[in-house]
Amino acid sequence: MVCKECGKEITDETLGYCPECLAPLDEPVVISMTKDDIKKANKDLEKKERELQKKAEAVSKTKAGEKAVKKKEKADLDAEYEGPFINLIGFVKSLGSDFNNLLIFIGAVLLYISPFMPWIWETLHKVHRKGNLFDIAGKTADMSLKAPVIGVMGVLILVSGFMMLLVSAREYIKPLWKIRNNFIVKMVPALLSVIAVVLVFMDKNYKNGLAGMKELKDVANSLGQSSVYSYGRGLGPILCIAGIAIYVIAVLLDYLKNKSE
Repeated sequence: MVCKECGKEITDETLGYCPECLAPLDEPVVISMTKDDIKKANKDLEKKERELQKKAEAVSKTKAGEKAVKKKEKADLDAEYEGPFINLIGFVKSLGSDFNNLLIFIGAVLLYISPFMPWIWETLHKVHRKGNLFDIAGKTADMSLKAPVIGVMGVLILVSGFMMLLVSAREYIKPLWKIRNNFIVKMVPALLSVIAVVLVFMDKNYKNGLAGMKELKDVANSLGQSSVYSYGRGLGPILCIAGIAIYVIAVLLDYLKNKSE
């Protein structure tokens, strides 16, 4: 046998290769394919492509159908409300059956009454001095006149508290029915109240007022006397921050509940 690569004669064909150039002695494998075979392969390929296209169309139709169903369900829910403009009885009942809604209501009430705490204390204890309606943490009576931002922020806290109360009754007030599950809308009053509290706490006059009241309290304690400046007016900011925290937690719980359902 002669090697096809180098032309040298090979005496031992059992080696399977040329001892001179090491070229393999096996014959190359030749695959023969007719035109009919090529046509058949093309047809099979076209058939698979059509099947894939049909599957893709079916998936698309299914998704479109699911979206249509969800859209119809939402429209049906939006059109469900047929009660009075304000369903007060239904709202009161919901506070006993819906824990999340009860928390939202409690947080809203705490935030709403926090600016009134000094005035409430003075009224209950008959302290005859000019009160400041927006004294949320023990400021002197005229501080809001010196720092208008404190009065403005007090009003903003009241507005935020009122908005939270509306959120707690969202399912029982007709205009609020369609946005009752809107997470962003429900977080707006919390964001506004946080901004208001931060701006008040950062106010220079506010800080000075607290420091002055602390000094008066310390002097009164050192003399063994009580002071009208130490009657727990700090309850305002505690209620304010607690109200915001409870409200945010309740809204998050309500969001998770709606998402799971």
